[in-house]
Amino acid sequence: MMQQAIACAVAASAALASAAAIPPAYLDHLPPAQVSANGIEYLTGGKSPAEADAVKRAAQEFPLELVFLERDGAKKRDLYDNPVVIRDEQGKVVFAGRTDGPYFLARLPAGHYTVSTHWDSWTFTKPVTIGPDRSRVVFEWKKLPRTNLVAEVENG
Repeated sequence: MMQQAIACAVAASAALASAAAIPPAYLDHLPPAQVSANGIEYLTGGKSPAEADAVKRAAQEFPLELVFLERDGAKKRDLYDNPVVIRDEQGKVVFAGRTDGPYFLARLPAGHYTVSTHWDSWTFTKPVTIGPDRSRVVFEWKKLPRTNLVAEVENG
């Protein structure tokens, strides 16, 4: 119990410090950061253009950014309510939840992780390394003519 309280306090301190680096114009539209049961600070959103801009700006302060979208020819559609499961190197679930918009940010400690998500009939598992640089993973599902669906994962 004490460890969880300490983890939450540390995550809250980190949230305040990172919020100080985000310009006030973005903070007005930024959804609140949350802390998972395992003490992982995360933020998810981007449903409106102003909120999407705020989350994209906040992404610079988080070591992991996930983006979820569907592409149908030249049209792009943001995907919401995607399940996200993040496991550490030992396979222990460090985060399990759902997105509340096309963007998901997490403050993970340095290490090697596996991110899994699902949309429609497609499930993806992608290895991610958190180190000195940010990790950005785009989960993009591409529709082909006549509603065939191809899915891709790209690292950025």
